[in-house]
Amino acid sequence: MKKIFSSILLCLVISTALLPFSALAADSEVPQLKAVSFKNATVTEDFSPSKHEYSLVLGNTEVTPTLDSYELEGDANLFVNYVYDNARHQTGIKVTVEYANGTLIYDFDYKNIEYHRENSDNYLREVMCNLGVVYPEINKDTTEYTIYIPRDLTVLELFAATRDTSAYCEVPNEISLTTEQELDIPLVVTASNGEKRVYSFAVRRTDKSSKDFASAIKRGDTESLVKNEIFYQRPEFMIIVVGTAAVALILLVLLKVGKRYTIEVDDSDENDFFA
Repeated sequence: MKKIFSSILLCLVISTALLPFSALAADSEVPQLKAVSFKNATVTEDFSPSKHEYSLVLGNTEVTPTLDSYELEGDANLFVNYVYDNARHQTGIKVTVEYANGTLIYDFDYKNIEYHRENSDNYLREVMCNLGVVYPEINKDTTEYTIYIPRDLTVLELFAATRDTSAYCEVPNEISLTTEQELDIPLVVTASNGEKRVYSFAVRRTDKSSKDFASAIKRGDTESLVKNEIFYQRPEFMIIVVGTAAVALILLVLLKVGKRYTIEVDDSDENDFFA
């Protein structure tokens, strides 16, 4: 009995001694956001990974600030979302660092926002998503886009920024996908005067896995991701299919026309029965 009790006591002592090291190992797995900056906005305080609330001074209060650069240590993804008040006015930016065991959230509140008079600016400025590449880049002349995603992605997180701070875009932030599912997502931007503009985003899968996709995005190699769409979705594949079908149809028509004019109904060498 004494031996059993001694063994249990020894295990407790060892586990207690190792507890700080296990906690330290767990802490080391938490990624850190070392720095972040925005276009058309300045963070008023020095950034620190342990501080989670900041103020932003906008360079132009009518232009939505967007992510410029960031420094992230560890295996994680960073997303930018916009915060609105009850009147659907932008009040700040929420930066989320998502990793395997949790999330880190940093809030950046606009310090000098001034909502100007109503206007008809209902354009998107930027669309971001986890493990996704929007093609082509958002511009005011295009309303139809493609979002390329990994072949095994099952949850698509989507974030959108309007060009004008007084405009509003309702976005389905999290979309569940079944394996191999593809879909079309409409986004509606409403200007401050109520005018709406509808955008369409076709979600299409690529040949790459989520791991390969994340690595390519971190390298800034988004061009290869766009080119690695599944073969039957590629434009050249569709051109070949349509071209082959068109050639086959033309040959079939020519064959029928040729037969009609070259095949003789009567044999010219046959004697007339009544002659």
